[in-house]
Amino acid sequence: MEKKIYIGNDTAGYYLKQKCIEYLEGKGIPYVDCGSEDNPDIDATRYPFFAAKVAKAVATGEAGCGLLICGSGIGISMMANKFKGVRAALVSSTYLARMTRRHNDSNVLCLGGRIIGEWEAIDILETFLNTEYDGGFHDGSLALIKEAEDYMMNGNIWCEEPRKISTGPLADAEIFDRSKS
Repeated sequence: MEKKIYIGNDTAGYYLKQKCIEYLEGKGIPYVDCGSEDNPDIDATRYPFFAAKVAKAVATGEAGCGLLICGSGIGISMMANKFKGVRAALVSSTYLARMTRRHNDSNVLCLGGRIIGEWEAIDILETFLNTEYDGGFHDGSLALIKEAEDYMMNGNIWCEEPRKISTGPLADAEIFDRSKS
């Protein structure tokens, strides 16, 4: 990865962030630490501030990708996904890290500092960084996400009817809308 990885965390993600930084430094991978420090005078820091720093860097192309860590990973992923062009994924296994890169071209990895152990987190991070996007069939879904994002960033609500998206070997696959049954 050519560009730096931007890392953000709240207080609950500090310890796991330090372990991830040790891994990155050991591999010679450049990073920017945008996260909270471990300050005994502060009970807690708020994850939206740190998620915004990382998501902005990813959205503007300043960062190659992002890593965000809060207690569960849920809140920080929700905030990051508010930024246009950010595809933040809360991941709890190497399988999910691989699949979110291969199928979703995710550009921000979110982890729960109180949910997973440091060794599993390092395996997840390594998998995320070393897995390429498959493209092909998945381009159609990413195009729909971009379409929805562009529309909703102007104050609209995107609610399209299911339709065929012609990409890849499954271009002629039928779409079944069972919600009207």
